[in-house]
This record gives sequence, structure tokens and C-alpha cells, in this order.
Amino acid sequence: MPIASYGPLCERRGCRGPAWRDRLCPHCWRLARLFGRDTALFVYEPVQGYRDDRDAVELPWEQWEQEANAEGQGVADLFAPRPEGPQNTP
Repeated sequence: MPIASYGPLCERRGCRGPAWRDRLCPHCWRLARLFGRDTALFVYEPVQGYRDDRDAVELPWEQWEQEANAEGQGVADLFAPRPEGPQNTP
């Protein structure tokens, strides 16, 4: 019987190996470490390279919109620096 599902896949575009560490499969994770790259950023580099100058990473807009709506704010507010300490409002 073939294996139908074995868990989450590597999040690097073009790679379909099983996720292992830092959202990468073992091969992609080792490649990132070999070249001294940050594994969290290596996820966004496609396996076959970028197609052209306009090729871009797909961002999780739906997830960000859900988080922002849950907090009652805009998507940009999720990434804005949060003030520290008590706020003085008149």
C-alpha cells in the first residue's frame, strides 16, 4: 500500500520533501547550513532559482489578514513596533 500522507512538506518553493527542521526537509536544511545561510530565510529561496527579475516570494496574506482582524487592526499594524510601557492618553 503506498503512503498517502506523511506530514507537512518542506516549505521551500519547488521542494516536496518531508519537513524536518525549521520548516525545511533534511536536504534543504543541510544545504542552508553548508553555505552558512539562515534557515528561516532559506525557506524563501526557490529550489530552481528565480525565474526572472519580477519573480517574488508568495507571502501569507490570508494568515496576516486573519490575525489582524482578530486583533481589530490592519495588516501593517502587525509589523509596526509596539510601544513599551504604559501609554499616556489624554
